Amino acid sequence: MTINVSEFYRNPDQWEYLDKTVIPELIGKFGKNLKIWSAACSTGDEPYSLVMALSRHIPLNSINIYATDIDNQILAQAKNGIYAEKSVAGVPKDFKDKYFEKIGTSYKIKDEIKKRVTFRQANLLDKNYPKDCHMIVCRNVLIYFTEEAKNDVFMRFNESLAHHGVLFIGSTEQIVNYRSMNYVRKNSFFYERAD
Repeated sequence: MTINVSEFYRNPDQWEYLDKTVIPELIGKFGKNLKIWSAACSTGDEPYSLVMALSRHIPLNSINIYATDIDNQILAQAKNGIYAEKSVAGVPKDFKDKYFEKIGTSYKIKDEIKKRVTFRQANLLDKNYPKDCHMIVCRNVLIYFTEEAKNDVFMRFNESLAHHGVLFIGSTEQIVNYRSMNYVRKNSFFYERAD
């Protein structure tokens, strides 16, 4: 079973913290060629939101997001990049004007954003995770996992992060034992690899 509830800039306060604090810190530590993985990306709202957020700090042609989901049909929708008005309601106006084309009652993400994201099919319960990520985004997904599976995924995310890389989770999740999993809590939604 897969759950596909997603929208652009979901939980705006978290995105503001990402924009004002996390992205500048990541650029300061790792430079502008950031390796970012959007795990369980659903219909693509979050990886495309990431590209737009990063574009305030980094030239578009330097942005590359690796995005995965278990559901190939959902990934096809993500690659298509057409969204209902409700899905894009949280997009800042300057981004909506610049990076979307209105088609009837829908919005199509422009190719200059789409080509910054590479979509692939992957299961979070598999062992094959990317390595040395500067940031991993996995939001509002692990709530559907057992406690054991959730802890296993959080541990594997930590192993996939570069030293001092950041994990961005959703408002439905928290890492209770974050210290024992080698994380430093930056705030309720951002955790940094400790070593």
